[in-house]
Amino acid sequence: MLVIGCVWYFWTITTYGVAVPSGLFLPGMIVGCALGDLYNSIIVDNGIVEPAHSGNHRVTYVILGMGAMLAGYTRMTYSLVVIVMETS
Repeated sequence: MLVIGCVWYFWTITTYGVAVPSGLFLPGMIVGCALGDLYNSIIVDNGIVEPAHSGNHRVTYVILGMGAMLAGYTRMTYSLVVIVMETS
């Protein structure tokens, strides 16, 4: 997931920097999901939570990572709640 997140992060930076209209929601969602899964892997590997708990709640970390990434660069709080609710 780290490799996927890094590749998509590179392409997100590229599309955000050019003066051409391009999609930013999908790359932001993918990078956020990768970061949420990376966070889940880190807390399991460091023994903060048990693997059984992580297996049951992995999707929660992924969705929170996606929402955090989108909220970080779009600053649309209420509409972002609706978007995340629709995708989950």
